[in-house]
Amino acid sequence: MNNDNLISLDVRPIISKGNDPFKEIMEIVNKLSNKQTLEIINSFEPIPLINKLKREGYITRTDKSDAGIVHTYFKKTTELKSSDEFSLENNNIAFDEKFKQFVGKLKQIDVRDLEMPEPMTTILEELEILPIGNALFVEHKKVPQFLLPELKERNFEILYNKKSDHHLQLLIFKA
Repeated sequence: MNNDNLISLDVRPIISKGNDPFKEIMEIVNKLSNKQTLEIINSFEPIPLINKLKREGYITRTDKSDAGIVHTYFKKTTELKSSDEFSLENNNIAFDEKFKQFVGKLKQIDVRDLEMPEPMTTILEELEILPIGNALFVEHKKVPQFLLPELKERNFEILYNKKSDHHLQLLIFKA
């Protein structure tokens, strides 16, 4: 991957303020020409972002330094975008009905106070050990954009109940 026309974004300051850099990253991605390469500088490998952009026709490379700095590069290979997007819809009736179906078979976790990327990794770790026929009930502070395609890929469904602007309840279960 040639690093001519490199556009670099260090997301560590954004994350350290407790914000999600997804919007800023995607604004840059949507403006990238075929000759430009996006470099994301972070303290961890952005696996969900890598997977999302690979599905949209990007090639990637990740370099990790001994100092714990991770450089991930994205280069457009095609103009085609994936039409297979996964979105989260708020349907309180479906949430309540499904929640009732899992009473007694729920694992509950609260990830609202965790730093990125811990909410996502915690949820994925819990889903790995979730017994068949059970659901994961998650207290979260926002829609987990990077988690959604991962859940779809792993054949999970997700419903949510919005309690306030900074409090969502997620119900995650096998499709």
